[in-house]
Amino acid sequence: MSRPASDSKAALDTLAYALINVPELTAGAERIAFLRAQPQEELSHLRPLMLCEQPYKPRADLLQAAGYRFADKITGQFDLVLLLPERQKEQTQADFARAVDLLRPGGMIVVSLHNDWGAKRFQKTLAEVTGSTEMISKHHCRVFWATKPESINEEILVEWREHAQLRRILDGRYWSRPGFFSWDRIDIGSALLAKHLPETLEGDVADLGAGWGFLSEQILSRCHDIKSLDCYEADKDALEATRRVCGLLAVRVRPGLRWHDVTQGVGVQKYDVVVSNPPFHEGRAADPHLGGAFIASAARSLRPQGEFWLVANRQLPYEHLLEEAFEHWESIIEREGFKVLHARQPKPWINAKRRK
Repeated sequence: MSRPASDSKAALDTLAYALINVPELTAGAERIAFLRAQPQEELSHLRPLMLCEQPYKPRADLLQAAGYRFADKITGQFDLVLLLPERQKEQTQADFARAVDLLRPGGMIVVSLHNDWGAKRFQKTLAEVTGSTEMISKHHCRVFWATKPESINEEILVEWREHAQLRRILDGRYWSRPGFFSWDRIDIGSALLAKHLPETLEGDVADLGAGWGFLSEQILSRCHDIKSLDCYEADKDALEATRRVCGLLAVRVRPGLRWHDVTQGVGVQKYDVVVSNPPFHEGRAADPHLGGAFIASAARSLRPQGEFWLVANRQLPYEHLLEEAFEHWESIIEREGFKVLHARQPKPWINAKRRK
């Protein structure tokens, strides 16, 4: 059975529909910035004019593979800024401020959002600084746009820009910002895994899906016999938080920061220990395929006697995957809707398949 299109994909398709069917949106545009960009075949005619930015590694890889011009951080002035926000309120406000700042006077911002992500509410939010907006809807999504006025509400923009900045959280011990997973608190699953990680872990360690760095910080603080720690994370912005979080520690090991799509493996690196609190949602629906891909990548990256520590929502069916990939596995604890699983010794066929 095919998997349903995500809310983000629906918003992308609706953006393409609007740009094709409302020609005044692109009329006269010579420079186009696309924030949180994704490739879409019907947008290919705009590709020569478009500069893209995307901090999420899987989508960044797709953009570059499709031949889009790509920048780590877009700067300059543009006639048109396209935006595909995520659903978190403060992060979207920060994206609005960024888009407005990139526009020349009289330039246009065009936003596409799924209705279930609060599209109508965010259209009203954008109007707080632009004064007015227009919209069309399709695919259960809303595309809305506005022209940058000569007089703009700078006070609101100052507040929105702040949402994009990393800030200290939890009594100053960590760094984070709106938009990251569990951005202002330690999520229950990660806390449960950290509590049950042995302090005797040693050797080369990887944290797959490091987020803003809580598990990495716990490993560095408590496991004094590790030789190295690599932090893999698909969100480039979260990696900067991890760097700051781990930089506060007085320890000899400094983590390697890897902007990487873990579902595609981790390359030729080999580890003695892998830990992970993998993502489990694509859009609004639980997607065990994501965790399954993390388990496969963990198994392939481990040395023959290596071990894997995993936390997951209790209902996710990962046990049979551990049975297939490892010689030994056990359930350590189930509590508050989560489970900690421990596996050892990846089966020989795992790496044999990889060599092929």
